[in-house]
Amino acid sequence: MKHKDISYENRYKHKLNMLEPGLVMIKVIGVLLCVGVFLWAVGWRPLSIILFILAGGVFITLLILIIIEAHQDKVLNDIAMHENKEKYNDNIK
Repeated sequence: MKHKDISYENRYKHKLNMLEPGLVMIKVIGVLLCVGVFLWAVGWRPLSIILFILAGGVFITLLILIIIEAHQDKVLNDIAMHENKEKYNDNIK
């Protein structure tokens, strides 16, 4: 990966932070699944299937956002290691 003229400020304008939104999404998934199971038990199968599909969609969205955040963290860590290496080499000279 090339790190020429790359810094924290110009790499990503918006860094994802999925801790709070991720917790909310997990709660939404749990509620959708519980209501879906309840509706399945009551006999409203089509509506419960829709809720299961919605829960799956929210879960897939959460996974995609976590993958994006992990990639951003990896790139920013690579940049930080490169910058620290340059500072260390400049101090030695």
